[in-house]
Amino acid sequence: MPDDIRQTTRAFVEKEISFDLAREIDQQDIYPDALLRKFSQTGLWGINIDEKYGGMGGHSVDAMPIYEELSRRLPVLAWVIGNIMLYGNDIIGINGSESQKEKFLPALAEGKLRFSFALTEPEAGSDAANISIKAVFHDGAYWITGNKMFITGAGVSDYVVTMTRTATHRYKGITAFVVDTSTPGYSANPLKKLGYHGSNTCSVHYENVRVRPEDVLGGESSLNQGWNQMVTLLNSERLALSACALGIGQAGLDEAIAFYKQHYRFSQPNGRFQAVQHALAEMATELEAARRLAYHAAWLVTQNVDCLKETSMSKYFTTETAKKICLRGIDLLGSEGGTLAYNLQRYLRDVLVLTIGGGTSQIQKNIIAKQIGLDQG
Repeated sequence: MPDDIRQTTRAFVEKEISFDLAREIDQQDIYPDALLRKFSQTGLWGINIDEKYGGMGGHSVDAMPIYEELSRRLPVLAWVIGNIMLYGNDIIGINGSESQKEKFLPALAEGKLRFSFALTEPEAGSDAANISIKAVFHDGAYWITGNKMFITGAGVSDYVVTMTRTATHRYKGITAFVVDTSTPGYSANPLKKLGYHGSNTCSVHYENVRVRPEDVLGGESSLNQGWNQMVTLLNSERLALSACALGIGQAGLDEAIAFYKQHYRFSQPNGRFQAVQHALAEMATELEAARRLAYHAAWLVTQNVDCLKETSMSKYFTTETAKKICLRGIDLLGSEGGTLAYNLQRYLRDVLVLTIGGGTSQIQKNIIAKQIGLDQG
């Protein structure tokens, strides 16, 4: 399946996403709505949805080649599609009640619904359990009031899975609600960002947004189980971001190699630019090591192995490696690296987000340290 997925995605990219279009989306901060609709023609929206609900019956890791191939041309499209596949397909498929699965998954498999995930708050980022937005039960419903920050797609999604505080316990007092964005009191405002232009990343305000008990993710019996529901998705999230980083790293390396061949290779005697060759060789080697680490971690997930350490290593190493490749690539371009004529500046701006989202590099190192037996006290 993965090879077919990669080939299908690569064919879609070559047909539908020119470099000029990618630059236009970035420069004008355009949400890639038209490309999302065209992506439905690939039949891949349901890659990680059970066949019972119209999907392909694959695992979340089967989506990794999609993220990687899209990120080689237009990283924001991978970011937007990944957001829906993780926080629509996966979160409903794994944690949803049967009625929620029947309601949402067939439409998600056809690319007809858009989902977002609202966790981060102005005062709750890396310390996700510090969320303070409240959902208060009154008169047969829950009423959500508070703010979220940096929520991808919040202004264009049909539903936003929203993490709220419903009890005082730090971890056992968190509940996830499936919030219809057309509900009165919900509002989202797009943010200006350095990278991932077009992602519709927003600040979100909830002003007495009414949700029903059956809108609890997983149904009423899942009240106060939001933290555990989120934890079940962390491996998939880290691997999705790893795949995005691999795609960006490959794109950066490809452009640096093309620049070398055009400007260096035939202009001087052999060996004159050996330092540049060595830099490119190092970049290629580090990227291959990152790819092996990521796909090994993905294989461990499919084997139901406890692999928190490996997925954290993957997320940390792939994102930092891709960032390093883009920075070195810009250096190799010399004066051209500071212009907008090349895509490396775009890849760098996008990859910087990947070292933060889904748990910063520092958080990943904390997890790895704990997994290898180091004292975190």
